Amino acid sequence: MILPCNAAACVGNYFRAEVYTARGWNTWREADARLRDLRQEGRVAFAAVDSSILETQPRDSRGPIVLETEMSRARNPEGEDWGAPSWRWFRPSTLAGRWRRLEALTDALVMGVRRVEDLRFSHVLALVNPRAYFLALAAALRRCGCMDRWTLFRVPAHPRHLIPAVRQVVPLVRAAIRGRNLRGGVYPLPDLYAAMRREANMYRHPLPMLWAEFGKMPSVQEVEKRWASLVRSVDRRKEIRPIARR
Repeated sequence: MILPCNAAACVGNYFRAEVYTARGWNTWREADARLRDLRQEGRVAFAAVDSSILETQPRDSRGPIVLETEMSRARNPEGEDWGAPSWRWFRPSTLAGRWRRLEALTDALVMGVRRVEDLRFSHVLALVNPRAYFLALAAALRRCGCMDRWTLFRVPAHPRHLIPAVRQVVPLVRAAIRGRNLRGGVYPLPDLYAAMRREANMYRHPLPMLWAEFGKMPSVQEVEKRWASLVRSVDRRKEIRPIARR
């Protein structure tokens, strides 16, 4: 399960919620609390997409997908939190500019995806919220030809939506562990559609072809249809609650 990175990357431990929020909680702790039994059995492992690797270890061939057993890779030698990866950092400064940083992240994620594929996980579910991370990971999956083997969830970029998103995805993780045939592809979360639509209206730069398909916001009807098909693929006994239309 690939989770959002967080500010605790600077100390090399995404579970260290005390440096992430005053509430002492984050998506890694939420996911661990809900999947601890499977993690203790060695059936679920966590990872993060973290672009700080490109700054601290630019020659690392493992790419910016950081497994939970190697979180020290994300540590900032200066101990400083660089903050969330802003879309302004990845977009060009002008409409005619090149998307160099997003290209570099996509190329690096191709290496990361191929590495994870070599580890032979039965399923990979990815929930990443920064827009650049989502676009780059989706494009990397397409380039590697493994979109049908990874389930990528689209969520709003704002971190306030992350814990509800984790709670919604956890039942699908458990379904996959039970041997259900979890479909690959990109699935926006219907419950968070309104927030995703508001955010989409804020972006002005047209995306190049490599990412344009993944930057489009489908209709709410299409989102609900795709989510229902995903639930049906794993939930023969209706154990996963279908999302009510809002």
